Amino acid sequence: MKFSTLTISIFLSFCNFIYAQFPTDGQYQSIFTNATPEMPNYLNSVVDNTVPSPINIKRVTKYFEAWNWYPSLDYPKIQNWNADQSLYRISSWKVFDAQTHKEVQDLPGGSIYPSSWSNTNPDLIYSFQEDGKIKKYFVATNSIQTVDNIQGYEYIKLGPGEGNIDKNDNFVALVGKKGIDLDVIVYDLQNLKIIHTETFEGAWAEGNRLGIAYPKYIDWVSISQSGDYIGIMWDHNATSKNNPFNTHYGVEIYNTSDMQYLRRVAVYGNHGDFGYAANGDEVFVQFWGSTGTVNMYYLDRMERLVIATHSDFNGAGHLSCRNINRPGWTYLTQSSSAQSGQIIALKLDDSGIVEHFGHHFSSYANSNKVALAVPSPNGDKVMFNSDFGDAANKDLAYIFEGTLASNLAVENFNNTTFKLYPNPTKNNVIIESNHTINTILIFNSIGQKIKTILDVNTLSTEINTEQLNEGVYFIKLTTNNGNYYSRKFVKN
Repeated sequence: MKFSTLTISIFLSFCNFIYAQFPTDGQYQSIFTNATPEMPNYLNSVVDNTVPSPINIKRVTKYFEAWNWYPSLDYPKIQNWNADQSLYRISSWKVFDAQTHKEVQDLPGGSIYPSSWSNTNPDLIYSFQEDGKIKKYFVATNSIQTVDNIQGYEYIKLGPGEGNIDKNDNFVALVGKKGIDLDVIVYDLQNLKIIHTETFEGAWAEGNRLGIAYPKYIDWVSISQSGDYIGIMWDHNATSKNNPFNTHYGVEIYNTSDMQYLRRVAVYGNHGDFGYAANGDEVFVQFWGSTGTVNMYYLDRMERLVIATHSDFNGAGHLSCRNINRPGWTYLTQSSSAQSGQIIALKLDDSGIVEHFGHHFSSYANSNKVALAVPSPNGDKVMFNSDFGDAANKDLAYIFEGTLASNLAVENFNNTTFKLYPNPTKNNVIIESNHTINTILIFNSIGQKIKTILDVNTLSTEINTEQLNEGVYFIKLTTNNGNYYSRKFVKN
């Protein structure tokens, strides 16, 4: 029996998802770190043991001397990994092997910028260029095909900057500039043709960002993961509920086929993405920094669900739902260390369940240093920018990959020895550290704190575990050097 490349790709993607491992589910914890670990060398790692499940943080980029450049991520809504997670790319610059992190292909840069991975074909990158050309780039053969050329516009943009293809590679929404007018162009990627064009008179105006031509009144246009809906976020700096542009403001939802207006799901647009709720409904998820909440808006009806509320969400942050093979979750970056500076996966329902993917350790000193975490399609990995606290060098920021650390990992930020034995255990567990232990916390497998021991003030101690039910637990301790350390143990 013969199998197509696409069939094999889908099978491999399914297998990868089966074996994907995720941090422990639990309620959100505001976890601060008193010390930032030393910047790891290229392709080296540190382990963040401060969170319930230790997270391995590997540096995957280095300074690119030829361009005097620190390669960085584009945006959380732009997927880095290909469809089966065998490869990842950095912008339209280079493609790397996802296991070895070795360079696979030097991309043709401006010839395909801006670009997006196919969500179904792991070898394919789509390019939507400002001159109207639509291209396909194939990694294995390093070849480009121009498949269409949309005419009649000064510029055509994907998003701009935050646009996506639906999960089945059926449709994409582009925006075109005609003088001061803006066209939303709904394009069929399978049949290579425009299926609808909707004009918003005066919506482009003469806007620009940092000298680059952008619409004045529209922040972005994108398509939902199913391909059924198109969303427009109107630029709240130019239009708002109190100052609408031709009645438009907030986040509006339209039918893909004919751009029929359906509803305004949010009166204010902030960092957010389209995804699926845990119950399978399509939603727009939005980080509402000013109120400390994360909101989920249903696309097929007027309904909002607050899925998280915490003072840590008062600061700047970003959301991504690029985990298209793991529906029901969104990935949130807390940009500022003042709001604990974590990356979390948040379940898209009213349970409040999260998974802590560790700290990004970036100083957030300028736009180069914003973490901008994006998950892999399976949601088991995240990539993010970080300077590991080096705010002084305004350009320095590397890309890091965060994954669940091995259950046997004993690394920590400064090689402090932290022993926990016997493991598994039945009656008692012994903890030894080469720094004085201040406090000990024990959490169950869903992140609930079940025991607190204060004022330990010793290098070693023994904890009775007879009253614990059988299962997996996490011990977290603080020491007199101001650090947190965490270990998993099993009670028999």
